[in-house]
Amino acid sequence: MELPGTLNRNPVAASAMLLFFWFILGASYTSATSGEAFSMVMKYRELLFIPIFISILTTEHYRGWAWKAFFISSILTLFVSYLMHFGIFDLNKQGDSSFKNRIAHSVFISFFAFYCLHKAYDSLLNRKLYLALFVLSLYNLFFVVPGRTGQLIVIALILLFSIQRFGNKQRLLIILAIGFSLTLYLNFSDKSSRISEGIANTKAYLQPVPEQTESSMGLRYGWWKSSLKLMSEKPLLGHGTGSYSKEYQRLVPDELLASRNPHNEFLMIGVQLGLVGLFIYLSFLASQYYYAKKLPNKEKWFAQGILLSLIITSVFNSPLLDHNEGHWFATMIAICFASLHGKDKAQFT
Repeated sequence: MELPGTLNRNPVAASAMLLFFWFILGASYTSATSGEAFSMVMKYRELLFIPIFISILTTEHYRGWAWKAFFISSILTLFVSYLMHFGIFDLNKQGDSSFKNRIAHSVFISFFAFYCLHKAYDSLLNRKLYLALFVLSLYNLFFVVPGRTGQLIVIALILLFSIQRFGNKQRLLIILAIGFSLTLYLNFSDKSSRISEGIANTKAYLQPVPEQTESSMGLRYGWWKSSLKLMSEKPLLGHGTGSYSKEYQRLVPDELLASRNPHNEFLMIGVQLGLVGLFIYLSFLASQYYYAKKLPNKEKWFAQGILLSLIITSVFNSPLLDHNEGHWFATMIAICFASLHGKDKAQFT
């Protein structure tokens, strides 16, 4: 299938292309320099990759190889992380046991854990292997590379798995097991400090006292608050592509609170492209939700998992803006939705 045909027949591809086009359009009225606007457009090029990848992956053969590549790369990512953890390989620049950074790693591994759960449920021959990989992924997320985003995603994905596969009684047992495990983790593990810190910052933000400073609420909450102010200045079309850093500096001149993005994809798009751009992004997410239900069960389940991961990551980070997460999400969305109007059904490893 050629690209024009893909855009015509696949709404997920079309909505991704529309958002990319809107970033290009936003460069025509931006307050940023032309260089900054072009740089921002290029950072969102993953949106263009989605329809391109979908047009390539319309056959079972190519999708099968894509899923195999995902499986192998996820195992390598997990394996290298443990080698770093045990001192065989050096840690990354941030001091984490991951290739790039804690956030990207935790997003990747959380979905891999979800993938392994489904494979373990379906496979009698390799069930022990997939369960072992699930346990290794879960341990990695909470004790080796404890990224809060990934931890929240994997909990949400386990709950999604229970909804997809089990009845009400089993779902209740899973909820109780998650609650019990989290209670033990928060009270007895020193690795839970980041979650405790996040809870404390949230409480401080929701219940501020006069002597608190803006930074004591947590930088992320300050970024969100200021981003909403910027959106209120130009609510319809925003300040233009690439304008966030400049406009934020104008509003918050304090260098200690400076930010190049609000660590929230909805606000990042809203400040630059206004409510129109935000509506297009929400339409992109909605198209995945709606058309995932039209896929065969296995593809539907994974597509729903990718969508849930993208939404959660979009609340706490800017996954389409960030290089690693952006390319990963673009690839996984394409793999899941390429069969929507493809030539045959997907094949899973």
